[in-house]
Amino acid sequence: MPATMTIQEHNGATPTLTDKTSGQIRYRKTDSATVDLNNPLVVPTTATEYSFPKYLRMRITAGTYTEVSNPRVYTDGASGYGLNIKLWFKATGTYVTPAIPSTAQDPPQIAGGAMTDAFTYTSGAPLDLDLINTGNIASGGEPKDVWDYLVSVLEVEVGATQGVKSAESVTFLWDEV
Repeated sequence: MPATMTIQEHNGATPTLTDKTSGQIRYRKTDSATVDLNNPLVVPTTATEYSFPKYLRMRITAGTYTEVSNPRVYTDGASGYGLNIKLWFKATGTYVTPAIPSTAQDPPQIAGGAMTDAFTYTSGAPLDLDLINTGNIASGGEPKDVWDYLVSVLEVEVGATQGVKSAESVTFLWDEV
């Protein structure tokens, strides 16, 4: 049986984990895995609005695989959010209590470094998720969190169109033997 991999959203100071494998993530002005219309980002009249960061991490829950390796993530390369709305990604090895980035930083800074436009990561050039927490993961000891966190932030700038936006898909993949 292959590895059973889930995607967990981490929220709070002592993180609460929520399975988002087949679910949705809602970018909001609160650190929560809840998907509702409360605490929305609004189109600013000056400066920029940022969401709370979303920390996602792969978790192996079962399987009789030999090992898994080479984790990566990507988008389709085309934002459907419209003008003046940006999605940012960064891989980091450490979870920190999420806080809204400073509006003085563009691109936003997470874990001591600048984030990158999420839509630059495509199937041909995905974001590597084992830059810090590296290595092949052997079978046994499940469930276990593996590799780096994918941190994402949504940015809304002056002039964006107000309203609920269409969903975007993010693909996680890995190699397995």
